[in-house]
Order: sequence, then structure tokens, then C-alpha cells
Amino acid sequence: MSNLFSILLLFSIIVVVLGKLPNFFHGKEIGNARNNYLKRHLKSKNLANSEYPWLQTLNFTQKLDHFDPYNKKTWNQKYFYNPKYSRNNSIIFLMIGGEGPESGHWAAYPEVQYLKWADEFGADVFDLEHRFFGDSWPIGDMSVASLKYLTTEQALADLAYFIQSMNQLHGFNNPRWVTFGGSYPGSLSAWFRQKYPELTVGSVASSAPVNLKLDFFEYAMVVEDGLRITDPNCPEAVRQGITQMQQLSLTETGRETLNNVFNLVPKFDKNTTKLDINNFFGNIFNVFQGMTQYTYDGQSDRTHFNMTLRKMCNIMTNSSESDPVKRVHNLVLWYNTFEPSSDDLTVMQNSYWDIIAQIGSSDLKVLGEDGAAARGWMWLCCNEIGFLQTTDQGRNVFGSTVPLNLFIDMCTDMFDSSINMDYIYSRNLQAQNYYGGADFYNASNVVLPNGSLDPWHALGTYHENQNYSKLPYLINGTAHCSDMYPEYDGEPESLVAARAFIKMNVKQFIRYDPNVDGPHGSSMSNSILIVFALLLCNYLYF
Repeated sequence: MSNLFSILLLFSIIVVVLGKLPNFFHGKEIGNARNNYLKRHLKSKNLANSEYPWLQTLNFTQKLDHFDPYNKKTWNQKYFYNPKYSRNNSIIFLMIGGEGPESGHWAAYPEVQYLKWADEFGADVFDLEHRFFGDSWPIGDMSVASLKYLTTEQALADLAYFIQSMNQLHGFNNPRWVTFGGSYPGSLSAWFRQKYPELTVGSVASSAPVNLKLDFFEYAMVVEDGLRITDPNCPEAVRQGITQMQQLSLTETGRETLNNVFNLVPKFDKNTTKLDINNFFGNIFNVFQGMTQYTYDGQSDRTHFNMTLRKMCNIMTNSSESDPVKRVHNLVLWYNTFEPSSDDLTVMQNSYWDIIAQIGSSDLKVLGEDGAAARGWMWLCCNEIGFLQTTDQGRNVFGSTVPLNLFIDMCTDMFDSSINMDYIYSRNLQAQNYYGGADFYNASNVVLPNGSLDPWHALGTYHENQNYSKLPYLINGTAHCSDMYPEYDGEPESLVAARAFIKMNVKQFIRYDPNVDGPHGSSMSNSILIVFALLLCNYLYF
């Protein structure tokens, strides 16, 4: 460990010169995609927090450990409260914060979908930041000993204690809470309904991966499916580029070609290891991930029409460039105009140890906000939920370029030698058994929307149970959390019916009295005609 920290100290100095964290890292945009993209959308609309005088930013005294009755330590957890829509009817909407700082925009910007419904139904609105992210620190460092308190079980218990305390503080009478979340917070929303059903009347779990797979090779397969749907020639163009890059990586001369084409910093040299090569292909895969995961989302003009599968395939099949490797490089350059990894857009950061140096520290001042968010997310993955996005399955256009071992090494190097394969596997298995996975997820009054183009939809659950109103909904032609964002002209048509379906069931949930009624919602099969009837009426009469 002392040697590792000497290396981290050295690279923490070097990294200031070499670059910064990749903006898309391990399936997440650094800084939390939901908040980053919404901020960009609001910037284009000239809106900011100052536009919301009714929004309250508050702190809540939270328990450090909900499962140790002898541990009386507490800490301040940040939350936002928006009473603007309240009609004092004890209907409460709770947005669940996730793996990054929580933005007050999610509790205040009126065009966000669930806030439109809050306005219509007269709901109080809360947004609770996740422990160990943003300003919500149970402990003032991110050492392995401290991170033992960063688990999904503790996060769910935070939500339970928060709801109970808000009921008492605000005097909610027969409260009807509905939780909302997207991506990892979507998983929390789904699991909260499963583990604490007595505290809510329902939940919406958008793009929620509930199947806690360690080796998430299906991600690459869905990316390939998206390429094929967009352009039948696109997957082969990608495969040719990646295959040639693999062949080049095997020789010193070939690696020099990669240095020159991609302007790698640092460059491959005679000391290059297999880990370096795997990291390079991981960085290439990040580009395909980032452009697929948010394609056509309503977050900003960037994802509406620019950073999309269509643009990606146009570049990869452009006949004006005959070299498949240079086509991949052209894609990287295009991506860098939206997600720069350095001040020089032509440079591709390529150091595994720079990433470890930036995320390997336990000191919050050294980590900074983005580094702390990345370290917290990686801890959740390494310690519990998995989601390690490999290409290990092999039968995909990316080959076996991003193996599971890359992420196992990253977990060990980022934290310590105890976080090894045996530890990671056993902890992930415990989590699978605790939550049941996609096949055995069981809860009532929950809507589970997913986008068909979103790679995370492969870890969703699609077993409908009409008797208990467990309601999956696959939204054709959309990507990650697409149902949550503001509407925009030219968006996928399927979002209209999807939002109507979600809203209809939320309306049913808040009519539900948990002390009297059974589960209450409308299944997709039962409600699809109602949805389209409503849409038809709007078309004919308005």
C-alpha cells in the first residue's frame, strides 16, 4: 500500500499537466449525467437557481449507520424542498439523488416531467442528495474504512428515515409518497418500493438496472444493436476499425501508428503493458458508450440531434475516409467537441495511472467534486452492484478489447489490495441475493420505463404483474432516462404514449390508501387503449 500511495502522490502532480478525468467514465458522465445535462438545457433557456425563489435548500440530521443500534453518530444530508405546487393534500413526490452532486433544478425546473405532474396533482416536492456525494458527507474522507458506510442498504434506509422525519416535521396526514429516480437512483426507487412498501404508495424507476451483474457484457451488445438499427452497414464499419486497431496494438510498429493517429498522451512505448492497451480500448469504448447511452435524450441540443447514433454511424460509414482506423479517430474528434478530455481536442488522454491517481486518493480536497463522485461510483460498483461494462462476451463488434480484469485491477488499485476478485465477486453475489435480480424483483405499484436504445435496459426487469401493478414499459427508439426530461420538437414519438402511461399510473397510485386498498395501477396491456384514447381525444378536440 505504501508503494501505491507513493505512485498516487507522484501522478497527482503529473496529472495537472496531462489532463483530467474522462467525461464519460464507466457508464457515467463525470459530474452526474442527469445534473450536467439539465444544467446545459437550463443554460440554453437562460434559467438558473435564482429563478426559483420558492426552492429551499436545507439540511437534515441523518443517521450514520441505520443497522447498528449502538452507533449514535449523525451527519447533515442536503435536500431541496419545493412547496410551490402543494395544495396541502399530503401528496408528496420525492426525487432520489444519485452518484453525483444533486442539483436544485431537479426540484424546481417546471418542464421536468414529474414536476408537471406535481403541479397537476398538488404535490409537495423533495429531492434528497445521496450520502457521500455533493455536500452530503457522513464522514470527511473517502477511505475504505469510511466507504463501508456507502452501500445501497444504507442509502435506502436514509430515504426511509427521511420520509418518516418529513412526515413528522410537516404534519403530513395519511401521506402518499411517490418516489422517482433515473439510472442508479431508478434502481433505488425500485428497491425502496420493494424493501419499504409501507412508506410510499408507488414509485417510478426510470432506466433502472435491477439485475446486479458483475460482468455487464450485454452493454456492448446493445450498443451494437443500436448501430445496426441506425444503419445496417454501421456495425461492420466499427468492427473493421476495432479489429485493425487490435492488430496494430500487438506490435511496436503498430502501436506507434496508434500513437500518431490518435495523438496519445502518454504514448505507447517499449514499456507498454497489456493493462495500458486494455485502458486504451476502454477509452475508445467510452466514446461509443457516451454517444449511444444518451442518444436523442431531451437533455439539450447536444443530445437531441448531435451526439447521436445517427451522427456516429454517419462518421463510421463515411466513404470519403477509406481507413477504418482513421474513421474511429474522426469519431473521437467529433466526440471531443462535446466531451473534451483535455484543452487540446486533438489529444487523447491514455494513462491508466493518471485515472487511478485522480480517483485513488481518500482526501476530499485532493479528489475535488468530480473525483469524489467518480470514486464513490466506483466504490458502489466494486463493493456491491457490479455493472462492470466489458466486451468479454466477444461476439460483438468490439471484440474482447475491454476485459473484466481491467476493472478488477482498477478496483484493487483505486482502493486497496483487499478489494480483489474474491471480495468483489462475493459482495456482488450478496447484493444479487438481497434484491433478487431482474427475474425475482418483486414489488407493487411501480412503473419501470426503459429505452430500447439504452444499453442499461439489458439489466431491467420486464416481468409484468398486473395483480400487483409491477409495470415495465420499454420505450422504442429512446435511450437513458429519456422519459424524465423536458419535451422537445422532433423527439421520438414513443415518448408521448410512455409519459401518458407513467402519469396515469402515478395518478392511480396517489389515489391508493395503503391501509385499505390493494396494489392499484394500470398495466400496460390494460391501459394502452386508455392512453391512446386520451391522445386521440386531445387530437380531435384540442
